[in-house]
Amino acid sequence: MFGQVGLPAPVSELAARQWDVVVVGGGHNGLTAAAYLARGGRRVLVLERRPRLGGACTLEQPFPDPGWIVSPCAYSVGLLHPLVVDELGLRDRGYRVQLVDPHLWCPFEDGTSIALWDDPDRSAAAVAELAPGDVEGFEAYEALFARIRGALRHGRRDTWVGDAPERAEIEELLGGDTEAIGVVFEASIAEVVEHHVRDERLRTALHGQGIIGTWAGPRDPGTAGVHLMHASGTVEGRAGAWGYVDGGMGRVSFALADAAIEAGAVVAAGVPVAAVVPGEGVVLEGGETIRARAVVSNADPKRTVALCEHGVPDAFRARVAAWRCDSPVLKINCALSRLPHFPSARPDVDPHRAMVTISTGLDATQSAYEASRRGEPDPAWCELYFQSAYDPTVVPEGRHVMSVFAQYVPFDLSTGTWDQRRQEIGDLAISAISRFAPDVTEVIVHREVLGPPDVEARIGLTGGHIFQGECLPDQMWADRFGPRTPIPGVYLCGASTHPGGSVMAINGRNAAMAVERDLDVAL
Repeated sequence: MFGQVGLPAPVSELAARQWDVVVVGGGHNGLTAAAYLARGGRRVLVLERRPRLGGACTLEQPFPDPGWIVSPCAYSVGLLHPLVVDELGLRDRGYRVQLVDPHLWCPFEDGTSIALWDDPDRSAAAVAELAPGDVEGFEAYEALFARIRGALRHGRRDTWVGDAPERAEIEELLGGDTEAIGVVFEASIAEVVEHHVRDERLRTALHGQGIIGTWAGPRDPGTAGVHLMHASGTVEGRAGAWGYVDGGMGRVSFALADAAIEAGAVVAAGVPVAAVVPGEGVVLEGGETIRARAVVSNADPKRTVALCEHGVPDAFRARVAAWRCDSPVLKINCALSRLPHFPSARPDVDPHRAMVTISTGLDATQSAYEASRRGEPDPAWCELYFQSAYDPTVVPEGRHVMSVFAQYVPFDLSTGTWDQRRQEIGDLAISAISRFAPDVTEVIVHREVLGPPDVEARIGLTGGHIFQGECLPDQMWADRFGPRTPIPGVYLCGASTHPGGSVMAINGRNAAMAVERDLDVAL
């Protein structure tokens, strides 16, 4: 249940077998790679150190009533590649999505609010009511990201599939569009937003999409590219949409595990890997050696290199050491007695059916980022998710759940420790929310506060970064890791690889294709 597959055979039996591929880590990308490789006839073993599969994309029951089912780190789906959904038959294995619409709702300090919808005309009408002079600019802003998505995802080739394109190819695919090229490689989300719209409330609503999961402020270069990544997906045929997976995000990982197992892969949980031996396989914490022709690591690059006893070239070791993966994200999973009330919501809009942005302005977000760089937690920007507004299966009858994704908090605090201050820092984020939902503290029955050190310890992600590294332009495209490493027989398949973070699964597919080609050549 909930990805707890256990040990399918004694470890001694697993160690006695010869494997083509050992996958280290049962996160969604590792399971994807395993499914493709097993479908190709490879002998595949997946080893997950935790008792449950899924990594950051799993399900847990952290509260006394097990009826509250929580996706602890991954809340919604928007970038899962349709190729993987179709090729691995995820719908046949229970994968269902309910699209979130409106996709964004934001309240403002003056008592107004705005809802932005998947329907462009409906969003334009909402902007016209809030800021009549900004309709044309808003539509141009939306069209800018849409045309980049079209060129890089649905043009001559889907740049997320296979090897990452170099900058020259991206510029060619964009037809020399200087505005688009600037968004991909240089621009801050603040300058793009401010160029297109003048109303400060609209700027407040829009800028947060360029900082999600990123330890950078909205005025920092490259943050427009963060929004581009998050706007480049297609869900259920709708470009740029996001949705809730029925039963919670972990259902994605569990469907992938089913696909891998049905294809012939062996999946084992509760089996920590102590070392990777390049060219030979892996050594378990119990001392057993699992031999394999290739090792595919779903761990982040820093943990992967740390596992390798030898065979890591100095240049690659230096590159990994310089890889930025410090998370600024605070996650709070809340069990609610009922939904909180947002006084600024219009009668014709249910904010709980949107992804809710909490912010007091672009400059306030930048200031919070700068405070976090000084070691001071300031989780004033938040995005809220109410899955139970769509899916009652994740809560006890009549109850609700709220997931809070807040920034900015530092991994290392200037004063005190996370163990000492975890709840206090959680209170800061809830206080920010209470400015727009005054009764939020009254409706929280239980809560789970996860700072970056908690995510690192629980999930095994260095720095607590759920994208296995910043998704700013200097760590994207050809500057992100590819599946092949210079370590003999060792591959990467996690979110540190192209095309980036979030629940994509195409990273795992790309890795599987690379391993397939290399194993075929080696025969």
